[in-house]
Amino acid sequence: MNGAGGNSTRLVFDDDDDFDNATPLCSVMFSVSVLVLVLILFKVIYERWVTPLSSVPGRYLHSISSLPMRYHMLRGSLPNFLLDLHREYGPLVRISPQRVSVADVDMVKHVLGSHTFAKTPSYDMPRVLEPNAFSTRSPELSAERRRQLAPGFSHRHLLDMEDRILQCSVVNVERKIEGLLAVSPRGVVVQYYRWFSLIALDTIGVLGFGRRFGALDKEIHELIPMLVRIRVFNYVTMALPWFKKLPLLLGRRLTTLARLMDFGRDAIVDRRAESGSTIDLLQLMMDSGETDKRLPRMSDGQMVSETILHLIAGVDTTSAGLTWTLALLLNNPDVMRRVVAEVRERFPEGLVTFEDCRQGLPYLTAVIHESLRVLSPAPGMLPRLAPVGGVRLGGYFLPAGTWICCAIGAVHMNPGAFAEPEVFNPERFMGGEEKYGMLAFSTGVRACLGRNLALVEMHIVLANLLRNYDLTLPGGLEGKGGVPDIPRKTMMTMNPTLPDRDCLVMISRAGGR
Repeated sequence: MNGAGGNSTRLVFDDDDDFDNATPLCSVMFSVSVLVLVLILFKVIYERWVTPLSSVPGRYLHSISSLPMRYHMLRGSLPNFLLDLHREYGPLVRISPQRVSVADVDMVKHVLGSHTFAKTPSYDMPRVLEPNAFSTRSPELSAERRRQLAPGFSHRHLLDMEDRILQCSVVNVERKIEGLLAVSPRGVVVQYYRWFSLIALDTIGVLGFGRRFGALDKEIHELIPMLVRIRVFNYVTMALPWFKKLPLLLGRRLTTLARLMDFGRDAIVDRRAESGSTIDLLQLMMDSGETDKRLPRMSDGQMVSETILHLIAGVDTTSAGLTWTLALLLNNPDVMRRVVAEVRERFPEGLVTFEDCRQGLPYLTAVIHESLRVLSPAPGMLPRLAPVGGVRLGGYFLPAGTWICCAIGAVHMNPGAFAEPEVFNPERFMGGEEKYGMLAFSTGVRACLGRNLALVEMHIVLANLLRNYDLTLPGGLEGKGGVPDIPRKTMMTMNPTLPDRDCLVMISRAGGR
């Protein structure tokens, strides 16, 4: 028994020894868990009740976490997310621990009106690219770029280039349509979102680089999917900033970005090898520092970055604007009939120029403005940083460093800016009094440089299409009125998710000619 008892005692002693050895580890784990819980509790209490932003209205979860906002960004549903919050809480709402969203016209114009409110780090490009006119957070570089590039987007320059614009966006389109109608005289169905992207690419190819892509003729071009991928990548990096380091972590550039950079370099090399000069954006960049000695010369890396920006902005925003304008016209037959009558009565023959549109087609202009308001190509948020010392907006104090997100889509749906904002009503722009709240091209010191070009393209493409052809929904369907229920996502620009189903139009010769 003593032996058995001895063995028993020894076994119990071994178990106690194991337990004693495990105790320090358990204590450490317990202490770490308690510390984490205390830190989480402290953060919740601080963000919800202590920080100056605690007084800004908003949902409880948004005050302690940015996950809901990032979730909607990645889903492409951020504009609706912000609009719902503003409808519930008013013109200023908290959307994350360090972010507020603004949907008041005056407040947005105040924030975007000067360099006092700097751009946020979310605008930074991957390090393999130089900062460009859109991405730079430097007020000095932004002002310099605008002086270098603005002449290429001026009304005077676009007037000089209008023959080229008409060739790309009108003459080539009519030739394409006539070729299709020669085979199917009763009408052809085309996917207009794709067509508008190809038209915009052909136009920016000529205006930007003196290149004729022939994208519409071939109905495809390798740059289109590349531009979509890089736009989505840039947007994802705004939602998940650490993604910007991905090319460096992988030890190489993203393939798509590398190919776009190669395109920019090739364009520069080809231009230097050409004799004579071409009036386009690329030549403006290459001549910078010579025509105006006050401006520095641009390096090849800087020109490559600007080239990629011109491609993305020149294709995505214009094609989206044209897509949503035509979708609204097809869904509103009364508006379609009125704008068609205006174009055909005032310009029965010949090419309709932008000056023709500006002087003689006020209703078409009103339709375009209303389209840009209701279905803005870029309805998301333009984030800026509250300056040193903080700022007071809407009666709330926002400390320095607060992200102030200007919700363009929510501004356009604010009843304080537009009466019955959810109604598609071009009449509201016939008098011009409601243009104050129009922010489709942003506003202030960082407003869209390509605004004039986008409006020129939209006017002349639509005016000439509507003058020469009848555009209807396929299958004899008639629009139900209002804003069409077309699924869409916003990743930098707002685009239809199922264009092969939702963006089809029947094109036939005007009046059955």
